[in-house]
Parts: sequence; C-alpha cells; structure tokens
Amino acid sequence: MRIYNYLLFRIYRFYTDTIKEETGLLMTVASLSTLFLSFNIYTIYSFLTYKGLFNDIIPGKYYVLIPMAIIWLLNYFIFVRGEQFLEYNFKKDVKGGILIVLYILITAVSFIIVANFNREKIFKHQQPEVTEQVEQRQSLEGKVRKWWRDTF
Repeated sequence: MRIYNYLLFRIYRFYTDTIKEETGLLMTVASLSTLFLSFNIYTIYSFLTYKGLFNDIIPGKYYVLIPMAIIWLLNYFIFVRGEQFLEYNFKKDVKGGILIVLYILITAVSFIIVANFNREKIFKHQQPEVTEQVEQRQSLEGKVRKWWRDTF
C-alpha cells in the first residue's frame, strides 16, 4: 500500500506544484489513480480473456464504466478523502518521479500490446473461410442494361 500511497502523493504534488490547482484536488487525485488502476485491471482481464482462461463477461463498453465507478468510490473514500497519503512524509525526488513515469509507460504499453492481441483475434474470427470458389451470377441490373443496349 505504501507504493500506491506514493503514487497518490506524486499526483497530488504534481497538481499543487506544477499547475497550482487547489480546488477539487482530491477528486482529481482519486480520478487519475482510478484511471491507472482501471487500465491495469482491464489489461489483465483482456489478457486472461485472450488466453482463454475464462469467457468474456463484459458485453459492451458501457459495462466498463460500472466497475470504474466502484473503484473510484472505494479509492476516494478509503485512500484519498482522509489524506492518509500525506501522512507518510514522502519526499519528492528524481528516483520516485522516474518510477512513476516508468509505471505510467508500462501501463500504457501493456494496454496497447494486449489490445493488439485482442484486435488480431477478433479480426481472425471475422474473416470468412473460403473453401470453394462460387461462380457469381450476373445481376438483374446487368441483364437489363445489356437488353437496353442490344434493343435500342
């Protein structure tokens, strides 16, 4: 939990130091950390679905928002609202900043890689398998045009 509290601390300090934002800061910290957690959870879920360990249980894109809202509520009320992450007396240093940036990059890259795996799987399922060549018949419009040219 100390690592997660450090992530919350760094998000908080980013907004207080760089952007000089003071209003709604805890909501923003909860939202960004929820976004990162949701990407991580959805990436793991998508990878396990791709490997066939269980069936896809999310029928549409709107069903992703419900767990995200639950994570946001838990995140806000358990970790962020009481500002417990500020009680650890973390120091803002370069090593921690590099670790946070590395975490964000790993999250983004892994999400993109798993999305490409799933996209490839979906593309393979959508392609029809051609077993024999079927001769196409001439359309009625083609017959009418030919008749029109030959007659007039």
